[in-house]
Amino acid sequence: MTDQEELLVQVARDYYEKNLTQAEIGRRINASRSTVSRLLQQALESGIVKIIINYPWERAHDLEERLCEKFRLRDAQVLIGKGRSEEELRKGMGVLAARLIDSHVKDGIILGVSYGRSLASTIAALAPRHKVAMTVVPIIGALGTENPRIDGPELVRQIAHIYGGEFRYLPVPLLMEDVRTRDALLQSPHIYETLHLARKSNIALLGIGSPSPQVSSLIWNGYLNERELSWVKDHGAVGHMCGQFYDIQGQLLDLDINQRSISIGLKALANIEYVIAVAGGEAKSEAILGALRGHYLNILVTDDAAASRVLALAEMT
Repeated sequence: MTDQEELLVQVARDYYEKNLTQAEIGRRINASRSTVSRLLQQALESGIVKIIINYPWERAHDLEERLCEKFRLRDAQVLIGKGRSEEELRKGMGVLAARLIDSHVKDGIILGVSYGRSLASTIAALAPRHKVAMTVVPIIGALGTENPRIDGPELVRQIAHIYGGEFRYLPVPLLMEDVRTRDALLQSPHIYETLHLARKSNIALLGIGSPSPQVSSLIWNGYLNERELSWVKDHGAVGHMCGQFYDIQGQLLDLDINQRSISIGLKALANIEYVIAVAGGEAKSEAILGALRGHYLNILVTDDAAASRVLALAEMT
């Protein structure tokens, strides 16, 4: 090692390991502060010092730009997966989505909320620095699953508690047995007023579901069995949002099930300023693509595997 290299190592250790200031290092080696700054730069350029940003939730900015340009999104947040488990991916996407929520909420707004595991991860990551006088409202009926942590009523309550806001309940199931019963329920004053308020949301937070067996959760458990889900898929369904199914082109399907669900409806999302959807995994790529083509969202939080597959599918279909 040359004398110059030894000097670079000494200066780098004093600065990065001992946390000395550049002025303190200068006094040690009898040099000016500007000389120390130059030596530190040389240590970086020569490879003696390597700076690694150990940030666990890195984003794929190139994919974000491509998604925004292709689908005219307000924003896209794409998590670099790095081979993480499904649970870890949801946690990371939840962190990104939570930051988005916190950057957009303000006093007086209405926040509409759907359901699902990705949303539960988002809410778990919320850490606001101040209270917000807002109203949180469900945009769909309740799932009635064995895991209330992912159901709309609990998610709505949690967000309102975190921000110190108010919330509303929608005490009806997601899916009714027939259209007539569903229409009758919608005339109930409380249900009508809650859905009317939900349609006036300034921000909507929701997931993107898929009828595919490998990614379909227990959301439809008790409403649709595997045979019925397979029937829906055979009729062109690739995904669902707000309890309604759509095809790969984003077209709302003319299915009985779409008429029996209780929600604000997919078409109402077009009137909401910020619609944030959180969904990842390659298996959900068709569902995400259909949602993007249908313009059911304008902010997407996903992972790099899903984003890459969505962009590839968009060129093929």
